[in-house]
This record gives sequence, structure tokens and C-alpha cells, in this order.
Amino acid sequence: MRFLDELLFPGRCPVCLDIPVPKGALICNACRDKLRLIEDPRCLKCGRAVRKDTAEYCPDCARLKRSFVTGIAGFNYGSVPVRKLISRVKYHNERQLLDYPCALMAGHYAQTVEAWGLSCLIPVPLHASRRRARGFNQAEEIARRLGAVWDIPVEKKLLVRQKKTLPQKELDEAARLKNLTDAFALKPDPRGVPLCAAVVDDIYTTGTTMEACTRALMQAGVERVYSIVLAAVL
Repeated sequence: MRFLDELLFPGRCPVCLDIPVPKGALICNACRDKLRLIEDPRCLKCGRAVRKDTAEYCPDCARLKRSFVTGIAGFNYGSVPVRKLISRVKYHNERQLLDYPCALMAGHYAQTVEAWGLSCLIPVPLHASRRRARGFNQAEEIARRLGAVWDIPVEKKLLVRQKKTLPQKELDEAARLKNLTDAFALKPDPRGVPLCAAVVDDIYTTGTTMEACTRALMQAGVERVYSIVLAAVL
């Protein structure tokens, strides 16, 4: 049956979208070097690339308070292949394209995440109406793939988006903060709240969404929160 599936539905390269990729592979050989993890120097807080070797923090983290402990970012969103991949996932429901980048990221950061001692991964939730329209939550898809490699449970119902917000990409910094005020809340759970969790999202731009989620978790009693994003805007 598996052979038949591969024959009828061969894997698509997440970069060039050519069919097929080599048997058992998640990316074609020609594109392997086009999808690269963020390398040093990286911001010590959010994990995205910084322009100068001497800089410890990116400009946003240097001037803004971050409630999360630290974070990791997989790929540079400024890369054309990365932007194309995420667009295909979000707007064309090609979730399988996440397999390779998530596997690469999970392997690279396995020791880092193990040292954090996480209780769970918490995807940034979509509002119910947006989830119905899209059919899935891309942050959940990323968290599920990472959690499977790291053997960390994914709590996809713990954090809820309690109000519909405008798309963050359309707003300036002040409007972003106002837009997400009281947008997230922790759903009551008889098991209590996790002591240490990581919030997972697809794209990190200014950190406003990550900060709003972190504050909601900490207000509910989570002691330590980390940030994990598939891609970050430089």
C-alpha cells in the first residue's frame, strides 16, 4: 500500500515543487542547499539573524521587553524559497511541505530544546472563524512535527484566541499591540497549567504575537515560556 501511495502521489519538493523527489527523500537534491537554517550571528533572545557579529540582540529585542526566556527561529523569512513554502502551506493547504523544514529544524535544535525542560508545545491559536475558513492551523502543523521528533506533547487546546483580530502584517507597531490586547487566554484544564512551555508559530515579525501569548500563559501561572518559530523576518 505504501509503494502504491508513493507511485500515485509522489512527494513534492518543498522548494521547487517538482515531482517526484527521490524515494524516501523530503527535498530534491538540486534544492537541498536552498533551504538553510539561520546561522550565527543570531539574536540571543528571539533567535533571528542579526546583521553585525558584535550585536547580541536584534534591534527589536534590544529596545523592547520580552517576557519569554529565549527562542529559536528556523529559517530566514527573507529567503524566497522560505516565503514560497510558507505561502503554499497557508493558502494552498499543502501541509506536507512542512515535513522537511521541520525535520531539519528539529534535528538541529534537539539538544537546545532538551535543555529547556519543556512540559509541552503550545501552537499560537487561530480564531475559530479563520480556522474554519483555512481548514487547519499552520502553527499546530509545525508543533506536531517538531513535537514528534522531540517527544514533547502538543497542547493545541490550552491556549485560545478569544477575539478576532486584524492581520498583524497590515498594522504598525502600536496598532499591533492594541490589536492583540486580551486576544489570548488559557482555557481551564483540570490537569493545571504546565510549568514550562514553548509557544510555536510559523512567522516571527516583530514579536508582538509571541509576547501576547507569553503574557497570557504567565498570567495563568506558567513559570517559563520559550519561543519557537519556523521562520523569522530579519
